[in-house]
Amino acid sequence: MRALKAWSGLTYREIAARAHQNGDTLPPSTLATVLGRATLPREDVVRAFVRVCGGMDETDAWLRARSAIAWAAWEPAGPGGAPAGPALSDGEGVDGRHQMADAAVAAVFAAGCLTSWWCGKRLGRRATRRRHGQGTR
Repeated sequence: MRALKAWSGLTYREIAARAHQNGDTLPPSTLATVLGRATLPREDVVRAFVRVCGGMDETDAWLRARSAIAWAAWEPAGPGGAPAGPALSDGEGVDGRHQMADAAVAAVFAAGCLTSWWCGKRLGRRATRRRHGQGTR
């Protein structure tokens, strides 16, 4: 999400204003907190943020990635089949699962940021060609 914000070139206040125009609530203080920590942000924050910074077309992909990360962070069922709860504590999970969940978060969000950047770059080239009368392939 940090890379997507940098790519967008928007300030926290600009993101908050655009989110408000979209009917979302995303205060600059919330953005600073979300982008400054290493924990998984809430789904509504990801949705509003990506709508402003990355475009409507990418929102579903980001939400799917966030959901996959959230599911990966849960420990398997405990004795009797009851869920053991989230492995999102400050301590190490059993067999290093906590570290694996952190790595999964970083990998999926990095992939999303790179995809967003790459798609934006391709769309930018197409727009430049059209403005100069070169058309597209």
